[in-house]
Amino acid sequence: MRRHSLLSRVYISVFISFVLMVLLIWMLFVQLSGNVFLNMRTAELKPRAQSLADIVTDYLEGRVTEDLILSLVDTNENESSVINAYLVITDDAGNIRLSSDETASNVLLGVKEYVSALSRVDSVVYVQSAGLIGEIVVVGVPVKNDAGEMLGSLFLYVPQYEAFAARGALAGSLVIAMLIITPIVFLLLSALLYRIIRPIRRMNEVALQMADGRFDLQVNEETFGEIGQLAQSFNRLSKTLKKTFSALTFERNRLVQILNGMTEGIAAIDKEGNITHINPALEKLFKKNASSNDPRMRVIGHKEVWEAFEKTMQTGEISTFELTEYTSVIHVSIAPVRSDKGEIEGAVGVFMDVSKEAMLEKTRREYVANVSHEMRSPLTAVRGLIEPLRDGMVTNEDTKKRYYDIILREVLRLSRLISDLMELSRLQSGNLALEPEKFEIGEMIEDVIEKYIPICQEKSIGLVSESEFSMCPPLYANPDRIEQLLGILIDNAVKYTPAGGRIILSGEWTGERATFSVSDTGSGISKEHLPHLFERFYKVDKAHSGMGSGLGLSIAKEMMDVMGESISVESEEGKGTTFTFTCRFFEESNAIIE
Repeated sequence: MRRHSLLSRVYISVFISFVLMVLLIWMLFVQLSGNVFLNMRTAELKPRAQSLADIVTDYLEGRVTEDLILSLVDTNENESSVINAYLVITDDAGNIRLSSDETASNVLLGVKEYVSALSRVDSVVYVQSAGLIGEIVVVGVPVKNDAGEMLGSLFLYVPQYEAFAARGALAGSLVIAMLIITPIVFLLLSALLYRIIRPIRRMNEVALQMADGRFDLQVNEETFGEIGQLAQSFNRLSKTLKKTFSALTFERNRLVQILNGMTEGIAAIDKEGNITHINPALEKLFKKNASSNDPRMRVIGHKEVWEAFEKTMQTGEISTFELTEYTSVIHVSIAPVRSDKGEIEGAVGVFMDVSKEAMLEKTRREYVANVSHEMRSPLTAVRGLIEPLRDGMVTNEDTKKRYYDIILREVLRLSRLISDLMELSRLQSGNLALEPEKFEIGEMIEDVIEKYIPICQEKSIGLVSESEFSMCPPLYANPDRIEQLLGILIDNAVKYTPAGGRIILSGEWTGERATFSVSDTGSGISKEHLPHLFERFYKVDKAHSGMGSGLGLSIAKEMMDVMGESISVESEEGKGTTFTFTCRFFEESNAIIE
């Protein structure tokens, strides 16, 4: 019904207008036609009455009989009659001398007054009531002789309904004409409206489909006039919307791809607090809480996050804080989203995993404390020994020598610490050249074992080799750094292996590269420390800082990276730890390069 509302309104409006027009025409016809037809009738009777006045003069002078007069007037329209009207003849005193109707004396009232008036004018016309026959139209003229003396009066009258008879016939014709014209008008109107409504309906259908995102539809522009211009404007609008929507879609998809490609988690809400967008990175940062009734808590199960969103929405200020999600440290920054008018329409939060940065910062702080402690310990010892020597408090030569030995040992310890720092710095900066060369690992293993046997025996630790390293093919690497690596790994194993434990050296050389392992039966390392074991300044046992500076494994990792090799660790608490590294075989092509 709503689709035809315009057509219905037009039809109703036209129908009402047409009816009002017909009523107006009818009222004007009724109002004006009466006087028109009355004037026409009187205009017809007046000249006839004047022409008949000459004959009436002869009648009043006795030259013509009344039969002749009566034969000239007849209301029945006989062929012999000249005038179709009633006749009344009076003398100059107003007395009726002759009438064509016996009731004339009763019909014409006040004749004497009009007879008197006719003595001064050439005619009178008036309408008066005539009893049962209704109103009559009367035309009177004076009857005069040749000398101009008034002999009497001649009155012709007809009932008013006879004067209006033609009007009734015309009114009937008018009604018939309207009945014929009305359907024709409405048929023509329907055809015209159809030509107007059809393109408008098409535009409406296309507009509804455009609302669903179909901007490729067009309407017919061949219609003439304003409808055609409207169709052209509509098609131009459709093309413009298509381009605009395509551009917006492209920008939206690009924005979504950017957000989805970000490593930081993104969450956006509208002004009602409903989540409008999250990216995959956010889903990785937080584990979903399916048991929560709040849909927002299912995404981020931290109440303080949503309280911060609400605070930002209320105050318009940026909120920043950090929270912990299991073992991860997440930095949160929430900012308001404003409209062009400056009104807050929502908020967006950026969630960044700063666990590595936090761990690195924590490690650095611990390292500074450890290095400070490592440096302070020998410096304190040296100071404590130098002061009594300077003051001459130590006189015994053996005691002095022992003091000097301790001072030398502490200075060497401090020197090693500084050397480790400098070497690690050179490795990380790439300024330390590690030129590879051909070497035999078997001889190197024997030298290393021989070097560390006294240290292990002192701590009651066994140092054994489970592989025939002499059978290993020649290797291609920097032998000094490989020997340093073995020393770091064995030294590390000695520190964390209790008395009665064992340190085992083993290797395999059946694959593309040789692999070598240094295993111990020490206390082992927990899984949470393994990912950070090769980090700079990292120490597993914080309580025994004197057991090392935490730089050895970092140096080992940096050396292997520079040489293009790998090093890994496996450990189980209470059972021990195994470090494994690789080394490529020597090939003839390496000799050509050298």
